[in-house]
Amino acid sequence: EISRREGFPTIFVGEKSMKVCQPDEEVRKIFYEFLHVEVLPVATFDEVVDIETYQMTPFFTTDFEPKIKPYLNQCELNRWYPTFVDITAKGNTKAHGIQVILDHLHLSVDDAMAFGDGGNDIPMLLAAGTGIAMGNSDDKVKAAADYVTTSVDDNGIANALQRFGLI
Repeated sequence: EISRREGFPTIFVGEKSMKVCQPDEEVRKIFYEFLHVEVLPVATFDEVVDIETYQMTPFFTTDFEPKIKPYLNQCELNRWYPTFVDITAKGNTKAHGIQVILDHLHLSVDDAMAFGDGGNDIPMLLAAGTGIAMGNSDDKVKAAADYVTTSVDDNGIANALQRFGLI
């Protein structure tokens, strides 16, 4: 309701779907030009309200966060880009996902290697046995990592895997 009232775009991510309400030029720039998403289906808020949602991504800057946080006490806000924030249920994080996979495979946290380049990746980098920040990351992400590799656009993952003798 806040997104609708305030007029900012919001993406709703379900198990097998992703839809955007009120898309604007910023949404188009990020998803089509930056992330190279081929199609981002548009929906109305009435169409997404009853869909099981795993993540919402409203497009607002940090100055709006204090206005919305009181409504989200059961949620986590993680930002990896200045103009939007990922909102998930408390505990539904990338760090938790790593632990679930490790438990399922009966592996130790020392066996986990995580790669990240945004602020939303910091908990994951800290949770993995080896956290690797991409060279294009900001200083906070790099500080949370055990190792900083080259940029994502300069074969950062492959370079790190070579550095650690995995390929």
